[in-house]
Amino acid sequence: MRYRTTPWLFLTPFLLAFTAFFIAPVGYAVYLSLFIKKRSGFGPAQSVFGGLENYIRAFQDTAFLQSLGNILLFLAIQVPIMLIVATSMALILDSVKSGSAQKFFRTAFYLPYTVPGVIAGLLWGYLYSKNLSPLNQITGLKTDFLSSSILLFSIGNIVTWTWTGYNMITLYAALQNVPGDIYEAARIDGASNWNLTRYIKLPLLRPALTLTAIFSIIGTMQIFSEPFVLRPLGYVPDNITPNTYLYLAVARDGNFGYGAALAIIMALFTLMFSSFFLRNVRGESS
Repeated sequence: MRYRTTPWLFLTPFLLAFTAFFIAPVGYAVYLSLFIKKRSGFGPAQSVFGGLENYIRAFQDTAFLQSLGNILLFLAIQVPIMLIVATSMALILDSVKSGSAQKFFRTAFYLPYTVPGVIAGLLWGYLYSKNLSPLNQITGLKTDFLSSSILLFSIGNIVTWTWTGYNMITLYAALQNVPGDIYEAARIDGASNWNLTRYIKLPLLRPALTLTAIFSIIGTMQIFSEPFVLRPLGYVPDNITPNTYLYLAVARDGNFGYGAALAIIMALFTLMFSSFFLRNVRGESS
């Protein structure tokens, strides 16, 4: 009996925290999503049980569906570019022989990640400002980086600037764990630096690349601070991302039930998309 209960005693603190800060909020969100706001007569709108009406409304909401389209476009363009740049930076850093140079560039590449997302949004918002931007003053142009045609790419630039260094550190750490004997044997066989990169480093980076890709997919689905900070600086649509649309549905419109339903849908969508990607990557590797 003692041996059977001892593991649960060690697990109890984690289980209590997990239940309080994860299971309970998710359960409450599911509960809220089953209620709709309904007005009767001239009185204020009341929350009444609506079953799956919020979920049905979400899949009929063209603004929400457009926000999903925006985030999928963002995912298809920004994440591959960011991972390619991060991989290139990690490979270049790994090829640097000088220890002091490695430390300098490793720190320089990682520094943007240490800037909070809100601060990064404000900094780039200044650079994007049509009238204040030093980029426009230097080039003599009047490019509106917050125009509807390139707004998504401007947000993508902020995210790429912030997170590339973080992914680079993960990939660089994976390269550092490769035994040096492998490189030495390849060089003895006459492998060039390009062959080392193509046939040894990149294949061995596959697990780390998969990890960073999964984290990037999850992070992309959660984009909020960058577009929200840019809203006072230019026209940023309410539905530029699902999280922005969700937040405004709750904070501005006071529709907690609909916001909870959108949050549940986004969580399930992120889980399915990440699982689909991971299953396909594992299928290709096998």
